Amino acid sequence: MTSGGDHFSEHAGARLRWRKEGGGPALVLLHGWALDLSSWNLLAPLLATRFTVLSFDRRGFGLSEGTPDIHRNVDDLRAVMDIAGVREATLVGMSQGARLALHFAMAHPARVRALVLDGAPEIEAESELPLALYRQRLESAGAPALRAMILTHPLMQLHSAAPAARATLVESLSHYRGLDLIHSVARATAPDLQQISVPTLVLNGALDSPERREAGKRIAAAIPGAARVELPNAGHLALLDDPVAYDEKLTGYVQQRAQT
Repeated sequence: MTSGGDHFSEHAGARLRWRKEGGGPALVLLHGWALDLSSWNLLAPLLATRFTVLSFDRRGFGLSEGTPDIHRNVDDLRAVMDIAGVREATLVGMSQGARLALHFAMAHPARVRALVLDGAPEIEAESELPLALYRQRLESAGAPALRAMILTHPLMQLHSAAPAARATLVESLSHYRGLDLIHSVARATAPDLQQISVPTLVLNGALDSPERREAGKRIAAAIPGAARVELPNAGHLALLDDPVAYDEKLTGYVQQRAQT
């Protein structure tokens, strides 16, 4: 059993923050846009009772250095898994993290036992995020004002009254500097979902935006053999809205796959 704590490792010119806790089959948790690994703080302790849970701040997010880059993120994830001693794992990607999970599965299929894609965006678009407006806000008023603006976006609205949910969201956003808005980040080639060969669960909160729920349906239909579930009392931030139900669905899926 490993107790959680922050670690920092140098890779490809950047210092990356990662955390490992628990024991058992490995899960790798991949955070969403603007957030960091602390977004998993309510869910990770539940998962760590049955699994080894590895999370990290993607390059340029949270306390990790460097310029955000999906191409480097794939190699960063490989490096963090190597450093943490995780040979293969189920990847759990939340929102933009789901996109990273898909790209990693395409690049390193032997290291992926299964995928869990939570609140994934359309594969080739981020149309729900007003990135140009956010860039203007960052340039005119600075990062704190940008973070306050992001918290008003519909995807960032909580459906839980628990104080811990709000506190965790604010903490997870607190280090966002908008580096992906400042730097020109090349788009990655969209993965061919028909080529995903690992077991895949597509997860949405039933209160997530219609666009994300439709994206989830399309992604599940495109990946061979994929399953899809909705959490009834959760929105886009299902990991904060209902971590207990999330834990039950995720654990049930992983354990079911282990028996087949």
